[in-house]
Amino acid sequence: MTLTRHEAALVNETIPALRQHGEHISTVFYKSMLRDHPELNHYFNSVNMHTGKQPRALTALILAFASNIVNISELTPKLERVAQKHASLLIRPEHYEIVAKYMLRAFSAVLGPAMTPEVNAAWTKAYWLMAKMLTGREAIIYKEPPETIDRDIVSFTLTPVDGEPLPSFKPGQYVTVRLKIGGLKYYQLRQYSLSDAPRPESYRITVKRDIGAGDDSKIDARQFGLLEDGAPISSAASSASDSSIGSVRPRKPGLVSGTLIDDFQVGDVIELTHPSGEFFLDADDPNTSPVQGNGRPVSWIQASRHDAPFRERVEAIAQIDSSIKVKFFRSRLADGDVISLTSRFQEDFIGLNWEDLWLYDKTAQYFVCGPEKFMTEIGNHLQKSGVDVSRIKFELYSVGCFEMKR
Repeated sequence: MTLTRHEAALVNETIPALRQHGEHISTVFYKSMLRDHPELNHYFNSVNMHTGKQPRALTALILAFASNIVNISELTPKLERVAQKHASLLIRPEHYEIVAKYMLRAFSAVLGPAMTPEVNAAWTKAYWLMAKMLTGREAIIYKEPPETIDRDIVSFTLTPVDGEPLPSFKPGQYVTVRLKIGGLKYYQLRQYSLSDAPRPESYRITVKRDIGAGDDSKIDARQFGLLEDGAPISSAASSASDSSIGSVRPRKPGLVSGTLIDDFQVGDVIELTHPSGEFFLDADDPNTSPVQGNGRPVSWIQASRHDAPFRERVEAIAQIDSSIKVKFFRSRLADGDVISLTSRFQEDFIGLNWEDLWLYDKTAQYFVCGPEKFMTEIGNHLQKSGVDVSRIKFELYSVGCFEMKR
C-alpha cells in the first residue's frame, strides 16, 4: 500500500493547519478516546498523559510521517524507537484501529470543510501506511526467540514463575514493569534497563529511587481521575512523585520506584514484558569498533551526584583488563539541578581528554544515558568535537521528539 502522488499532495496541503492546531488536536483526541476506552489508560504513563507529553508526541509523529511520506527512510530511527516502546507495552494491532478513529475525527474537527471525503481517504491511507509499518516491526519484535548498593538504588533478581527459560536480550535493552498500586485506577508502567548479562534463569533490574525533582510532582491525582472512587488523597498513592500525583511536593519519593524498593520482598511476584529497546550494543556487528570484542578499547565515563552504582564492579573489571578505561566524578549538581543541568557539569565533561573520549577514532561509538537535557548537552559537545551523529546513541524511553543542535 502506497500513496499516489495526488493523495500525498492532499495530505501535505493540510499539514500546516494541523500543525498550527496540534495542541488542540492532541488534547481533544486523547480526551475523547480515553473517555470511550478507559481501559487504554493501562498503557500510558499517567505523568506523560496529564502533562500533555504523550498526546503531543503521537500527533507530532504522525505529522512528521506524513511530511516525509515520499522519503520514509528519514524516519526509520524514530519509527524503530516507537515500535520498541510499543512492544514493551504489549501494544496490539487492534489498538491502532481505535487510534485511527479518534485521531481522524480530531483532524476533521480542525480542518472543517477542508476535510473532504477525498482528503479523509488520503489521510486514512497515510495513517494505515504508518500503522502497518509499526505493527509489522512490532510483530517481529514479539516473535524474537530466546537466544544493592543502598536503599535508594536496589537491584532485583527476577525469575520466571513457570520455570521456563527467559528470552535473551542485547546489552542496553530494557523491560517494562507493570504494577497495580492501591488507590490508583490504572496500572503503572515503568521501563528499567536490564543490569546483568543474559541468563536463561533470571533477569536483573536496578531501580533508583525517583527524587521527584520535576514540576510534574505537583499534579493533583484527584483532578485527573487517577484515584479509585473513594480513595483518600492521603493514601499511599499520593505519597510519591514517580507518577507525579499529589498537589504538593510528596512526602515520599517515587510511586513505582519507591513501591519496588520499600514494599517488595523476596518471593513476591511482579509483572514484566520481555526485553525491548534500540539502545543496545550489537556485539555481533563487526563494524562496531572500538566498543566490541575482546581486547577492544572501551571508556566508561560516569558522573553522579552521589556514589555511582556498580562503581566497584566496573573498576575491578578495569583492573584486570587494560583495554578498559574508567572515569568517575561527581557532577556537583544540586538537587534542583538534576533536570536543568548547569554548566558546571559541562566543564567537567569538556575537560576530559581526547583519549578518554576516543575523539581521534572515527569509528568509535558513543552510548549516552541520563536525563534528556544531559544527553542533549553531551551529544552537542560530541558533535562539535567532530563526532557524526550517526555514531551517537541515546537511551530514550519516551517516543517524543529529541533533537540535538545541528
